[in-house]
Amino acid sequence: MSRHARPHLEVHNRGQGHSAVAGVAYRLGLRLYDRRAGIWHDYRKRAIGEEIVRALTIAPEGAPAWATDPDELWNRAELAEKRKDAQIARDYRIPVPLGLTDDQAGDLGEEMACFICRELHTPVSMGLHRDADVDALGNAKPSDKIGFHAHLYFPTRKLEEIEGEAGGGEWDLGAKLVLISNKSTGSAFIEKLNARWAELSNQYTAANQLPADYDHRSYKRMELDITPQPTLGAAVVAMERRGFFTRRGDALRGDILVPSLVYEAAHTIALEEQQRRAQADVQREASQSAMADPESLPVAAPPASIPVSASPGEADKSISLLEGEPGSLVARFRAKVPAPEEPEAHRLFAQVLRLVRLIEKVVGVLMRLAVQLNDHQAERDRREAAAFMHEEQHRERRAIRQSARRRLAQWEAAHPWRLRTATVMGEPAEWQRLHREVKRWDEHTQEAQKAARSVRSQIVTFDQEGHQLRGDQREQVGRLGGALDSVREANADWVLALRNAATDEERDWIKAARPVLVREDWKTAEPALRRAALEHRPRMRPTHLNR
Repeated sequence: MSRHARPHLEVHNRGQGHSAVAGVAYRLGLRLYDRRAGIWHDYRKRAIGEEIVRALTIAPEGAPAWATDPDELWNRAELAEKRKDAQIARDYRIPVPLGLTDDQAGDLGEEMACFICRELHTPVSMGLHRDADVDALGNAKPSDKIGFHAHLYFPTRKLEEIEGEAGGGEWDLGAKLVLISNKSTGSAFIEKLNARWAELSNQYTAANQLPADYDHRSYKRMELDITPQPTLGAAVVAMERRGFFTRRGDALRGDILVPSLVYEAAHTIALEEQQRRAQADVQREASQSAMADPESLPVAAPPASIPVSASPGEADKSISLLEGEPGSLVARFRAKVPAPEEPEAHRLFAQVLRLVRLIEKVVGVLMRLAVQLNDHQAERDRREAAAFMHEEQHRERRAIRQSARRRLAQWEAAHPWRLRTATVMGEPAEWQRLHREVKRWDEHTQEAQKAARSVRSQIVTFDQEGHQLRGDQREQVGRLGGALDSVREANADWVLALRNAATDEERDWIKAARPVLVREDWKTAEPALRRAALEHRPRMRPTHLNR
């Protein structure tokens, strides 16, 4: 089965600051005025045909003209809701299968909108959007991986013909859609929606000779041992695409994406090496048999994936795609290690370039973790200083409170008869003053103690977070070491070349991951690589690992 996204139904709530007029303006690329809030919402820069592929609003049969006018429809939807926490709209977001044209994707979204319109008897605004050309972490997508998704936006009320006092009927948004809001019936209806999406997706993919294996059920319901990739949330995705690194994004890069890619590339190298050895064994056996019968010697065919020729072939194309950005570790490594000419070595070199690119990503994650650890330690130090200050205040105030209690006790011991007559004559003014002083310093002491405990509790949480960050760092160092081992398995000299191509900070992490490996490769390296390595003085191990 293919791994694909599933539909998602979201409720827009006025209590969370949502506006139905703003929601439809964004989804259809319009400029609309929200009459209830008195605000213009302008999304015309999301031009039709570019970001928004198709936009329309449909209504049930017999509906008035205003039901297909986004401005009138959604302003009425806003005015129909009176509560400040009212549910004002629902957004059913569906992924469109990859491989469909703009028209086919638009037809699929429109059919799904008509289905909702018929089932719920309510208008539906459909906006078909082209997917972003970068993923959630800001990495560029291949052109064949840029598809579409459709927003099916509909009110939370039915479109009904409501009778007036004079007896005439007038169309308006009437009763709430209980079918979808009720817990007992809502899940069944959502299941029906999702099943219809899967059915349409398979129809369109089959008609285009694409794999028709879309299923609306979750991996768990299909009893597949697959862990879905965690979502980041709209705010985190927006930050990542603007180039800001976030903790959630680093976790996704470090815990899921990079390890799987490292494993894939390392596994590919191992398979390439096994195939090379198997071909060598076959050729050796053939040459031995040819000694007895030269006519029986088979003609060796060139590898299917890489043509043996002087002109650039598929391997050259694969390597050209891995040139790397100017100044990147891949580009610096390419400058030090020329591409081999032999076909098998050429293919192996292309796989190593992929590993170098992944090593650069892992090192990038490690650098960001180091910055996070430094910032985290600075915050912890500030809280440690604050805790010390509050504890000092607690000790000082406790001593003052003890002194006030002692003065009160001395006064009570010196004036026992005035205390006995307090119920008749009233409490003495001096006793009241001393008692208030004791109470005041008792409150101050408790406040300082509470503040100290609060900060100490924060320090415990910070220590737990720091332990997690250091654990993540150690795990990434282990993964970096595994990738370096794979490079060394391909060619031991390339590890030293990679070390020479690295910057000082990158080299620190490479040494931290595999210090013994670098020393062993030094002994067997070519003289030219050893001379180049002498240009870089070794530095200390990254201090972040010693904490």
